[in-house]
Amino acid sequence: MKKSSGDNCSARNGLDPKTAQNDMCGKKLIRFRPKDTPGVICIERHSHDEAVEISGSLTIENGAAEIDAWIEEELGKAVNKIKESGGVVELIKATLTVTSTSTMTISGEDPMAKEPTQKYARILLSAVLSKVEPKEAEDAIRKTLAEVRTKIREEKGK
Repeated sequence: MKKSSGDNCSARNGLDPKTAQNDMCGKKLIRFRPKDTPGVICIERHSHDEAVEISGSLTIENGAAEIDAWIEEELGKAVNKIKESGGVVELIKATLTVTSTSTMTISGEDPMAKEPTQKYARILLSAVLSKVEPKEAEDAIRKTLAEVRTKIREEKGK
């Protein structure tokens, strides 16, 4: 499998993640953000024969309960757009992992557990597409993750 573009993580501050840049204080910024940084969409694109393989990920803090339905809705839109442009969807797979961190302490005789303080939802998308331009395929997956992120942020704002 030939890799046609590297990680393409869109940073929250809009900086190009492929180039190290200085912030206003002159400190070097991290060249690539970790894939699990909340709010950052990461995309990888590989070409194989006539097919394009796209992988995308997004981690959200305190994800909303409707996240499954939003992923399904946005993937449906992406599939329709790819098909309308003459592309063929060989496979799209979405994985949603929800984790939380809880604290338990024992002092004296009674154990005490606190409610989870941090909850994370991580979305992983993989797509194998053919008869579509690699950039168009990448944009479709990126837009899917961006729309889910927007819906979660709007839900949090309510």
